[in-house]
Amino acid sequence: MVLGIPVIKRDHEMTSVPRPRTLHQSSYDQYRDAPRQLDPARSLWDLIAVELRRQIYVQSASQARVAEILECTRSYVSRLVNGTRHLSPAHAGRLDTAWKLRGLFAHLVAHAHARPDDDWLPSLAAYEARATRIRTWDVSVIPGLWQTPDYARATFERAYAAGLISDVDSALAARLERQEAVWDRADPPRMSAILSWAVLETPAGGAEVMRGQLAHLLALAERPGVSVRVVGKHQGWHVGLDGACQLLTVGGDVAFAEAPGMGRVVLDSERVERYARRIESVGDLAWTTADSRTAITKAMGTSE
Repeated sequence: MVLGIPVIKRDHEMTSVPRPRTLHQSSYDQYRDAPRQLDPARSLWDLIAVELRRQIYVQSASQARVAEILECTRSYVSRLVNGTRHLSPAHAGRLDTAWKLRGLFAHLVAHAHARPDDDWLPSLAAYEARATRIRTWDVSVIPGLWQTPDYARATFERAYAAGLISDVDSALAARLERQEAVWDRADPPRMSAILSWAVLETPAGGAEVMRGQLAHLLALAERPGVSVRVVGKHQGWHVGLDGACQLLTVGGDVAFAEAPGMGRVVLDSERVERYARRIESVGDLAWTTADSRTAITKAMGTSE
């Protein structure tokens, strides 16, 4: 029982919010609405989803009525209740007004936006494993899914020395598991990486490790549905320099924003759109795949 709502207990104290499914749902709906574990004790967004479920019960409302209040579809309300979409500030305000909650949802959503997600890696890995397309931009390092074990270990050793992680081997194992779940699938997603020129000129682990990493990039780019492009130094300042991000297509799009030692999975559609525009803008500046391959090959020869 969480906040007065009966839930199914799994994996100790993790909670699950089950949802009926029909035999004729499209694969789009199956990806988009796939149920996931909710843990209100650790995630404010999960708490909001559970509280929304509780308020629907307290208000003797229905998901159809919530859809009317929010002026959205019933399927969108279902995703809010199950935590696969986040309540927006505007929608929070509408619920507070309709149900006279004195800003309850508005305050919860504001706190959730202000707080970094401390448990972002499992959520990100789950989305990566189900994604049909993954687009990545990075300004300073080879993206995690594209790293060799030696390159990844070198970055984790630096992170350990800085006190950002506590166990290099565990971090490396988790990264390799993420890679396997993506690259070794029977139906791997379409993959595209856009890299800043600085990534090619910032070695990790020494010259030999960096050459192996760049060769690995070229090998991955030979796979069907995979592309690697580089934004040259001549482009100067651009919007991508604000930071790395990732866009994952899991039915709809989900974004991931990374910062040192932490990250945030973004489900709100308006904010996801901003990340999509950033990646599109950076992509417009990138060299072609052929010219990018030339740049990577050149960097392999000069890596010291």
